[in-house]
Amino acid sequence: MPYKTNLVFTPDWMKISELAGRLGCHPKTVRNQIRRGVIPVRWIMINGIIHVNRAQYLAWLEGEDTKAKAA
Repeated sequence: MPYKTNLVFTPDWMKISELAGRLGCHPKTVRNQIRRGVIPVRWIMINGIIHVNRAQYLAWLEGEDTKAKAA
């Protein structure tokens, strides 16, 4: 029997769809901007869904043009 883990997400991570909703654009637009480095955040993909680091996203919104050091 394969080993199965239950992933627990904290408020430190948010889905691409949430980020797209906050920015008022399509999730594909956000994915492309992350890939090109326009939105400089750390991300992970789980089951085909991209999750981004919330602290880095908020730091980017506040004007930091590089990845947040806190995350």
